[in-house]
Parts: sequence; structure tokens; C-alpha cells
Amino acid sequence: MAEARALRADARRNRDAIVAAAREVFDHDEQLRFDDFAARAGVGVGTLYRHFPTREALAAAVYEGEVAALCDQARDPTRSAGENLDAFLRGFVEYVLAHTGLARALAAVADPSVLASGGIELEGTVADLMSRAAVDGAIRSDVAVGAVMIVLHGIGSATDRPLWASEARAAVELLLAGLRAA
Repeated sequence: MAEARALRADARRNRDAIVAAAREVFDHDEQLRFDDFAARAGVGVGTLYRHFPTREALAAAVYEGEVAALCDQARDPTRSAGENLDAFLRGFVEYVLAHTGLARALAAVADPSVLASGGIELEGTVADLMSRAAVDGAIRSDVAVGAVMIVLHGIGSATDRPLWASEARAAVELLLAGLRAA
């Protein structure tokens, strides 16, 4: 949930504490009543509701923060464009693996537009990384961003497979091999 105006430092700390507590709860797939998020974060229930009026709003804030962090990590100025793309695609699998509980929480409560906005940010990052890597000659320039997104969507939707983690990592390695410039 985007806040309309800048928060005071104490309000920002409270909001951040709530989001951090929620991230941990969702990642561990714990079942908490919504009001219990306040106690977990060390804030009052009124503070929880002031920042996040619903579980959906809280899950959306956690998701938005996680997507932003994943995308930000893909722009490391110490790495080449190709290395950033490789790191992002491999990191995507690790991200999905680490956040399957959050994905379940979002599927249960989130407005589809929240997931769509995260998808738009992810696709924008992939497009930027691929463009830069193609200009540097690290990858082929004839692969559409949509093709890569379909592979990532497939990876994200198959988490219930028994060998998902190893298969997802192998799928990314196949994708990377297919993207490499000859």
C-alpha cells in the first residue's frame, strides 16, 4: 500500500516493524489472526490498522517490498549487464523458494491488481536487464522479454512439484544457456 504522504520517523519505524513481522509470518506460513500482527511487531492494534486496515493491505505491502528488493538487487553496478541478468534469473528461483508462504497468503487475500503491479515491475526489470545484456553482447538480441516471462511464470506456478527447487534451478540454467550469444 503506497502511503500518501511522508511518514514521521517513528511512524515509519512502526510500519517497517509491522511489515518485517508480517514477512516472517508469511514466509513461515504461520496462521495468525490479523490483530496478532501488531503484537508480533511490538506495536498497538491501532497502529496496525492505521497503516494496514486489512490483511490484504499488509500482504500487498510485504509483496511490494519483496519485489522491489528483488529488482533492486538486479542492478549491481559492480557486475556486468550479463552478470546482473544471470543473478536476477537465478535469484528469482531463490526468491520464489523463500517466499512460498507469502505466495499462498497473497493467493488467499490479495487483489489481483497487486500481483499485476508486481508482475509489471518484474517484467520491466527483465526487459531492462535483457536490453543492457544484449547491447553488451552477453545475450542474443532476438529473444522476446515475454518468452522469458513465460518461463518465470512457469517456474512460479509449479512450486507444488516434489522436486520443484532443483527443477526450477535447472530450468533457469536452460534459459540462460538459450539466451547466451553465440
